Amino acid sequence: MMNIHWRLAELWLLQQNRSLTELECSEMNSCMRLNAKYAQRLAEQYNFGLMASMTNDWDWLHEVSGEIDKLERMYESSRPSFFEQ
Repeated sequence: MMNIHWRLAELWLLQQNRSLTELECSEMNSCMRLNAKYAQRLAEQYNFGLMASMTNDWDWLHEVSGEIDKLERMYESSRPSFFEQ
């Protein structure tokens, strides 16, 4: 899960009990924007992968797979450190 998803969930839960402050609303919009851009980039790569497989272009498919891996690693978040002890 991306760190922005944790914050987005926190802000959504706060919103259920009270109105968000102007800063919190701005932060929520930033999280939503980043998530949308990430989803769009990932969906684009998945579509490229589908096209590569449909045209039997295995070199392109390998390249697309690498891009997907790179995108997914970029936004990975690790477990909290207390799980590692």
